[in-house]
Amino acid sequence: MSEGRGGVAREAIRRLLPAPREVERGAGAFRFRPGLVIRAGDGDGDDGAGLAAARLLAARLEERCPGIGPEVAAVSRAAPAPGLSIEAGGTPDRLRDPTGGTSSPPAEGFDLLVGEAGIRLVGGDRRGVRYGVEALAQLTGRDGVAPAVRIRDAPALERRAFMLDISRGRVPRLAAVRDLVRLLARLRYNELLLYTEHTFRFTRHPAIGDGSGGYRAEEILKLDAFAAAEGVRLTPCLQTFGHMRRILEKDAYRGLAETEKLWSVSPEAPGTYRLLEDLLDEYLPLFRSGEAHLNCDEPIDLGEGLSRARAERDGPAAVFAGHVNRVASVARRLGKRPMIWADVLADHPEALELLDEDIVLCDWWYEADHDFDRVKRFRDAGREFLTTAGSSSWTSLFPRLDTALPNIRGHARAARRYGASGFILTDWGDGGHYNFFSGSLFPLAAGAEAAWGDPMRPEAELAAAFSEHVAGDRSGFAGAFSTRLGRLHDVGFPHFNHSPLKTVIFETGIGDSERTPTREALTRTRGGLRALSGDVGRHGLPPDPIGREWLWALQASLLAAERGLAILDHREAGTRAERARACAGLQRVAGRQRALRDRFRRIWLASYRPEGIETALALHDGAVRALFRAAAGGSNG
Repeated sequence: MSEGRGGVAREAIRRLLPAPREVERGAGAFRFRPGLVIRAGDGDGDDGAGLAAARLLAARLEERCPGIGPEVAAVSRAAPAPGLSIEAGGTPDRLRDPTGGTSSPPAEGFDLLVGEAGIRLVGGDRRGVRYGVEALAQLTGRDGVAPAVRIRDAPALERRAFMLDISRGRVPRLAAVRDLVRLLARLRYNELLLYTEHTFRFTRHPAIGDGSGGYRAEEILKLDAFAAAEGVRLTPCLQTFGHMRRILEKDAYRGLAETEKLWSVSPEAPGTYRLLEDLLDEYLPLFRSGEAHLNCDEPIDLGEGLSRARAERDGPAAVFAGHVNRVASVARRLGKRPMIWADVLADHPEALELLDEDIVLCDWWYEADHDFDRVKRFRDAGREFLTTAGSSSWTSLFPRLDTALPNIRGHARAARRYGASGFILTDWGDGGHYNFFSGSLFPLAAGAEAAWGDPMRPEAELAAAFSEHVAGDRSGFAGAFSTRLGRLHDVGFPHFNHSPLKTVIFETGIGDSERTPTREALTRTRGGLRALSGDVGRHGLPPDPIGREWLWALQASLLAAERGLAILDHREAGTRAERARACAGLQRVAGRQRALRDRFRRIWLASYRPEGIETALALHDGAVRALFRAAAGGSNG
């Protein structure tokens, strides 16, 4: 093998996503050729997994290196685990058994042996052989050559979940959800949760989902079946305590609110549990998953209204635990093990002993400086738990990577250190989902790496792997784009749980903002965004929808920086001539933002249902009106 080919092989191994646990580099390579037959075991103990994996490999190879066109043949063979073999100039018998003749890979693990004579893959189960196929496809170059290698791999964490918010604005079209499921399977996530408050069309309570764009029962059944076929469990995720405003603001349910905030359902309101039972009875049976996420996070008015007397008598922890246990019993009756968010336990640790022992706890916090070790108390109490990280995409135009990456790594490391059963990456839509999902792809890849492989994988290596295997860009620019744009947020004032560029682009108090950006920070951020825009012009972006959504995020970020500078010019204008120039600048920015808003709408409608877009559009409309109003006034505040 030439040094050039050796370098290509090393790079292919280095770019695997997730990174494998054990790799032994061999000599030579295997070449896929047109007419090659993939022989898949479909015998005892296989359950059709080998044949399914062979067909998947054929499809992946056609994507990676079009024209190879391998054929698939099933052979009856008793095997201890799903497997497939590929023959070319030799037989599988000439290859040593990847299991060493003594044991099979663990659950979801695989053992892949690539040699010049052929390939042998053994999976610990159906998912394991699928993940081995994905690794083999990643190894194979555009020329159909896969380097000789032995890979033994298995997940670090049993549950590797992704949660997508479908209740703050965006409800994806079914095709978009199916695309997401396929991507999750490639990245070795094995669970998906669709966070739901009101975005389901309940037949018993049709007013709840009316006008929400929510899914119907038959759509959930189709998604559940599709996800299962792809090796991803679709777990029901229905809010049952706080975050209930979209339901409680309707006249029929207003009386169930704990307070006039219309935030939490009250444990003391007549009819609360009748409603929740109706919702759970209709929703949970649609999923084959044996678990149900009941949420119960952030009941900010806990014990402040209808349950005040009980909270004063027994304590807020008792009110919380009593409600959770009652709702959990409904899930249990429907054959689901209950899960909840564990944030209330941070404020009321005494509630832990009051919760039913089978409730799975999902501990979350989304900042970089979080005390990740606090889950130790769940291990010490013998409770099953998962750690939960965030993409930091919400309340932002593009994810905040300096927050997201440390948060993802910290939670994944804590999950391993303290024996969590899994890890969840969340992608929320607070404020109206005025960003696009493609921005979250790099955090999604980082979460996959952290949950399966190496939480501390060097960012440059992760970005290169992401670029090729998620964005489909072998040049590496897609990874560089995500990491660069993900760090261009500074405008000169501190921020928590949001990007300050978002604040600037939606600013309406043109003359009296309490959070005033600095010219130095805005100029620096604008410079970085302009440089990135120039590189996009030279390198290009991935195909749509990724390309159009990334380009919108870049242009929106640049407009935010320039909008901030135009507002500063307006505030600081002294002479009449300066005020005239500043007002003209505001008008130009307003026109650009209006055009950006219209493009946002077109992009949204391509992948998401039309309902829910109003909040994001209203933010742009209010910001545009504020600019025109300030420009028409001709003053500086």
